[in-house]
Amino acid sequence: MSKSVKLACSFSFKKQAPISRKRPCMKNAIRTLCLGMLLAIAVPIQAEEHKQSEGSGITSNPNVFATVNGIPLSMSLYHFLLGSREQGTMERQSYDDDFDLAMHRQQTAQDLIMTELLAQHATRQGMHETELVKVEMAMAEKTLLAQLYVQKLMDTIAIDESAIRDYYDQQSEHAMYRFMIWQTEEEDRAGEILSALKSRNDAGISDEEVIETPWLRNIDIAPEVNELVRPLEVNDFAEKPIFQDGFWKVVQLIDRQVITQQSYEEEREIIEAELVRIKLDEKLEELAGAASIRFNEQHVTSPLQ
Repeated sequence: MSKSVKLACSFSFKKQAPISRKRPCMKNAIRTLCLGMLLAIAVPIQAEEHKQSEGSGITSNPNVFATVNGIPLSMSLYHFLLGSREQGTMERQSYDDDFDLAMHRQQTAQDLIMTELLAQHATRQGMHETELVKVEMAMAEKTLLAQLYVQKLMDTIAIDESAIRDYYDQQSEHAMYRFMIWQTEEEDRAGEILSALKSRNDAGISDEEVIETPWLRNIDIAPEVNELVRPLEVNDFAEKPIFQDGFWKVVQLIDRQVITQQSYEEEREIIEAELVRIKLDEKLEELAGAASIRFNEQHVTSPLQ
């Protein structure tokens, strides 16, 4: 049977994405929002060209970076765009001896001006009034506010050195796993699938019932599930179907890697980020638990399942 490869979102062991203690997540998110609007198209910035349409072509207002067709662009916009590219700039400088910082800033200025120019043309055509733009702008505002609030929550989280050391001492090694999962809402059907797979008679199993997970760390797997899968050899099946998230799951271990623990100094930052993530998850769960959430049954039949 050909096994379809899908992300195992429903194999909800735990949340997997740690948030770096260096906190680049906000910069990356903001950069994504900003760069998604920009086209890397070079546009010459020459005073003589601006003189043709704006007299001298130079503004004396220190808060204005440039004007495009008479519309001012603030210095804050330029600094925002520079800041959104800061991480990539530092990475380039670390390995590229030919990196030209002045050229990078000039390119940033060119991108900002081209973005303004294109936005002006789009506005003249009424594109800013379309439903698509209104929806995307509303979503972008909510996303940015959510990210800023998450950043504020993270700033309140402090991890004691003793907690980091305890966590390190408890992790003698890191194991990573990949699974094949067959899931069904019926317990009897799960038993049939497990028997068929063990006897290599899987012709009656639908591709819709199978999921292949990405690599999962042992800490990403719920403890009760980890107890069952940790002793498995590669290609072995869990002894019985596992009930989780409303489904009965037949689990096969298809790959495993054991990573030797590094020194405390090498692991410390990663552990701190993981502990921050855990505390952040707790705060987010508290917020969700205190909220009043109702779904419109016309549109959502099984919310959050």
